[in-house]
Amino acid sequence: MEDVLQQLGFAVGLVAAFVVAAVYWRRLHAPVAAARTVASPPAGIVYRDTPTVRVADSQRVDRNRKLVRLTIGEAHDVLVTPAGLPPRFRISLKNIVADSDLEAAHIAVAFSGAQLSCGPLVDETGCNEFVIPRATRDEHRSSVFYYHERGDSLEFMRIKLKSANANTGVVELDVMQLHGHWPSRLALDE
Repeated sequence: MEDVLQQLGFAVGLVAAFVVAAVYWRRLHAPVAAARTVASPPAGIVYRDTPTVRVADSQRVDRNRKLVRLTIGEAHDVLVTPAGLPPRFRISLKNIVADSDLEAAHIAVAFSGAQLSCGPLVDETGCNEFVIPRATRDEHRSSVFYYHERGDSLEFMRIKLKSANANTGVVELDVMQLHGHWPSRLALDE
């Protein structure tokens, strides 16, 4: 009889150990299981005590985006330049590079005298002259860009190559230029 009670006690202890191990395992892996559940839609945003901002100057964002098609030796003025002045934003196609893995084009950019930057996949051959490959998923690595922030404005420009056909000599560039202006801090404090 004593052996039976001892075996019964051992069985109860073993079951208790399995229960404790199961609870520990569940707590350890609970965040993973919770992440798999479908989240309920968030409640609407409730605004309380929102401050009123007085705007003294106009807030304006000018965005210019276009697809530019160029042939070898051709140039395109993205921004209209008055007669007798240097170009504000001109892209010239010098050549199409055929011996690279990706389609690539050799371009020259005049951007109001500013020095442009490029991603690591772009080869800078001279001042504002680039051999730009066809845009990949990571557009920033394969594009030419310019970014400048002044106190109350922002200037941004990006050029990426959509396609280059060596047989026809035609290149398609996706060009985006943005200029944003917002009220200065001094105008708001008046």
